[in-house]
Amino acid sequence: MGILINDIYSKSSNGSFYPLFSMSIDEMEHLILINFEKNPDKYYNTFELQQASDKTGRKWLLVIAYRNDGGADVYHQSGYPLASQDSLLNDVNFTISPLEEAKFEINAKRMDVFFTFKDRYGREIRVVVTENRKPHKKPFFLIAPIGTVAKQPNSFPVYSLYGMSFAKRKHTDIEIRIDTERHNPDTFPFPIDSAKNYFTRYSADTFNVDWNKNFEGQLQPLFPGEVSRTEYGNVIYELANNGGHQEIKGMSAKNNKHQININFSPPVPDISCLRDDLKIEGEFMITTDGSTGFISGEYHIKSRGNEIEISINPAKGWVPNEKRLFLKLMFMIVKVFKNWPKSYLWHANIIFDATNHPVMKSCWKRI
Repeated sequence: MGILINDIYSKSSNGSFYPLFSMSIDEMEHLILINFEKNPDKYYNTFELQQASDKTGRKWLLVIAYRNDGGADVYHQSGYPLASQDSLLNDVNFTISPLEEAKFEINAKRMDVFFTFKDRYGREIRVVVTENRKPHKKPFFLIAPIGTVAKQPNSFPVYSLYGMSFAKRKHTDIEIRIDTERHNPDTFPFPIDSAKNYFTRYSADTFNVDWNKNFEGQLQPLFPGEVSRTEYGNVIYELANNGGHQEIKGMSAKNNKHQININFSPPVPDISCLRDDLKIEGEFMITTDGSTGFISGEYHIKSRGNEIEISINPAKGWVPNEKRLFLKLMFMIVKVFKNWPKSYLWHANIIFDATNHPVMKSCWKRI
């Protein structure tokens, strides 16, 4: 239910609202992380292989090599549909690499991962992971804490990993070779489902969404009429009519498998009609279909003359809802899984001047 009209609005609405928020969906669909931090290379300690499909269905591969200095080197096939790798990673270098014969194949019985390339230091790198997946597995859901390393993010990453699994040591062979030197993969500290595991973990069903990419430009009004929802780009806005004022109750976006929903309570008001010197506080919740848990936080709106300020902070972090003991222990011990969203703050400045449309400048920062 919206805030009462007399409390916040100084004039009548023309029936429009401004789409203040955006969502971008990454085309990545497979992900595997292979850590060797206890036996690192001179430069690298982790490899991450990503597989994406473009709009034609063609498969593309990319390798992130995480460096010991906190930066990253990205090796990708020409044509890979890059998303936010440049802002979610630090001091990142991009190199086009053919990744010939590379593969990321996974089914109910087996996983085969292979990639080889020459790194920017002129060394041959070869990684092979094969797992017999026949033994019983109980995969889990995870919001990837990739955002924890970003120093200057240009979006808030809601990266949902479905069917997440650790590689069982008894049924997995891992080879990490850099030039002539082999590196041992890291192991996980406690058993999962009564089995020892590597720290190597993977998902063959990823759904990555970047919320509110940094923006500077004019806002275009939308006129939904009598309907309670309207589509703008790839985002569907759910609206609440508060005495003729269209307020944003929620927003959603989806690909061919999954959907993300963001709900606001109370709904985000009609910013073009707010009375002067007003402060509004509210909450929001982010969920994805079939997930166990949610991200939640708060929003703040201030009006002053012809200027509106909006801030968003996922202050409550990711709240998992897992019943399995090992997951509870993991989220308790490795607190970054739950806490990293709390350090993100979105701030938007919106100015209504003599032009036809207001101008918004927005960005994310770490706090």
